[in-house]
Amino acid sequence: MAAICGSYYLYKIRTAPQKNRIFVWFLWFVFFLDTAGFYTIWNYFDNYKTFPWLRNSVLVRNEWLYNLLKPITYLVYCSVFVSSFKTFLLRKWFRLAMFLYAIIALAVILFSGNLFVEYLIPNILLGNLLLLACVGTYFLKLLNNDDILYFTKDLLFYIAIGTVVWNLCVTPIYIYNTYFSWENKEFLLFYSSVLRFCNIFMYCTFSLGFLICARSGK
Repeated sequence: MAAICGSYYLYKIRTAPQKNRIFVWFLWFVFFLDTAGFYTIWNYFDNYKTFPWLRNSVLVRNEWLYNLLKPITYLVYCSVFVSSFKTFLLRKWFRLAMFLYAIIALAVILFSGNLFVEYLIPNILLGNLLLLACVGTYFLKLLNNDDILYFTKDLLFYIAIGTVVWNLCVTPIYIYNTYFSWENKEFLLFYSSVLRFCNIFMYCTFSLGFLICARSGK
C-alpha cells in the first residue's frame, strides 16, 4: 500500500526531490524482497515438495535475506534524512558515519559466521543508533527554522515517525532471536503480533504522508 501511494505521489508531483523518488523505489524493492522471503512459509506448509533441495541447505531459514537487507535499509533511510541537511559539514560527518557503518556491517556479514542462522544484532543496533541520530538531527532542524510551521506537508516527517516507532518497538525482539523456533509458539505469536502492528503503523504513516504531500503539491 505504501509503495502504491508513493507511486501516486510521484505521478502527482513530477518535480519530487530525488531523495523522495529513491525512497519510493526502495519501498517497491522491499515489497518484492519480502515476497521472496515467504519461501520459508511455503516450504513449511508444502513440506518442501516444491523446493526439496532447500530442506537441508543453509537457505532453509530466511534470516540471511534480512541480514543483507537490514544494512541497506538503514543506509537508505539515513541518506534520505542526510540529503535534507543544509549544512555541508553536517552532511559530510553523517556520510562518513554511514560509510563506516557500511564497512562494519559488511565485515559482520562476512566474518560472523551467523549470516544464515540468526539476525546479526551488531548491524541492527548500530544501524538503529545511526538512524536515530539522523532522525534526531532532522527534528532539531525542523524546530530551528520556519519549516516547523509546515511539518504536516513534509514527507520526511512521516518517514521519521514511522521508522522511529517501528525500530524502537521491533528491534528489542531481535535480541531474543534464539527463541525464534516452531517449538516456541508463544514467542512466535508475540513476535508476529508486534511485527504486524508495527508494520501496519509504519506503512500507513508512509501512505498518509504520500497522500497529504501529493495533495499539497510538496
